[in-house]
Parts: sequence; structure tokens; C-alpha cells
Amino acid sequence: MGRRGSKRTHRGETRQHLPKVGTRDAAREEQHLEREAIADTMGLGSTPGWVKWAALFVGALILIGGVVTLVALD
Repeated sequence: MGRRGSKRTHRGETRQHLPKVGTRDAAREEQHLEREAIADTMGLGSTPGWVKWAALFVGALILIGGVVTLVALD
């Protein structure tokens, strides 16, 4: 019998509890890893988060400005 109901391994260490099935959101973690890989490919892998968001914002403004310009030329 073990102490207070906890089983010990054959080396005397306590057992490690694993998380319940479904608690780890695999899709969210996969998306995070994919975004990190894309940022690393673009050369923004080790930059702070605010720089990444600023680059995204500037890119969105350029894209929206181009669409508005094309619509205005018609």
C-alpha cells in the first residue's frame, strides 16, 4: 500500500497525471504553430507581437486603399 492512496512507480517517484482527453485544443495549437512558421518564413519570427500586428494593419490598409482606388477609377 502506498501513502494516502497514491501509487509510486518502481523507482519511488510519484506518477505524473496526464490531462483529460479533449482538454488540449489541438486545432488551436496547430493554428498557432502554423502562424509562427509563416512569420518565421517572412522574417518576423523573433519580433515582438506589436510589430507583427502593425505590419498586418499596414498591409490591410494598403490592400483596402488599392481596392478603393480601383473602384473609384471605374
